[in-house]
Amino acid sequence: MAKQKNKIQLMRGERGFHYTALVVMILMMLFCVVPLILMFTVSLSSETSLVRGYRFIPDEWSLDAYFFMWAKRATIFRAYGLTIVVTVIGTIASLIMTSMFAYPLSRKDFKPRNVIAFILFFTMLFNGGMVASYMVWTRLFHIKDTLWAYLLPGALMGGMNVMLVRNYFNANIPYSIIEAARLDGAKDWTIYSKIMVPLSKPIMTTIGLFSALGYWNNWTAGIYYINNPKLYTIQVYLKKLMDSIQFLKTTDLQSEATLLASRSLPTESARMAVAIIALIPVLVVYPFVQKELIKGMVVGGVKG
Repeated sequence: MAKQKNKIQLMRGERGFHYTALVVMILMMLFCVVPLILMFTVSLSSETSLVRGYRFIPDEWSLDAYFFMWAKRATIFRAYGLTIVVTVIGTIASLIMTSMFAYPLSRKDFKPRNVIAFILFFTMLFNGGMVASYMVWTRLFHIKDTLWAYLLPGALMGGMNVMLVRNYFNANIPYSIIEAARLDGAKDWTIYSKIMVPLSKPIMTTIGLFSALGYWNNWTAGIYYINNPKLYTIQVYLKKLMDSIQFLKTTDLQSEATLLASRSLPTESARMAVAIIALIPVLVVYPFVQKELIKGMVVGGVKG
């Protein structure tokens, strides 16, 4: 009787935990979804209604923001295409470099692995700062106003990603498989390309998504290193729109504000419309990689 009572109490406790977790998850979901909904409705609002503030249901609906985007379609499409190119190249390079760096660190017969892992971890805690980085990239590597400005300073290989891949290798690929492959005459490159990578789909998907999001949302590199408008990515273009709008809001010179407005500078609704367009690829891709992403995060985050 006592055991049955304890079992009932345990079931009630689990049920209470599930309900609490469900409420917390719903709140977190709302915190993420509500701003997106507001951003979308603002992009469909008229500029006169936005003067009174943002609303989930606009006082006056308007497609002027999207008409503006269509008028600027050459610039926006170029920025969009450049963003896709940078994201694809950067993600592929990041996956190759990260997995190749993590592979020797997961090998028990690689003696310097602990020293190299410490150096890698050290770089996650300390760096030379923005000024030193800018001087190195512009004066030594000359990446200013080139596509390399988006690829190199963003770190093709992050220390945390290397740790996740290494832990996944240790936890999910038995070392006996590597030993068997070596007995069959397989070299390190064959083991890496034919065994480690094919068996690591979840963590590769996870790291690939992290890298892709990093490159897609990277606007700081464009602000620091890019002056040529033809090399603006969609995020850099959005940042320029925000700066233009902020200038119009803060200027005290009415004549200057009128002059700028006459040049068809973007409005608040246009800014939100561009942000919506920039989010579309992420929203489309994420549902297809969600399962592998969760599995890669859970297993790769466990120390192997």
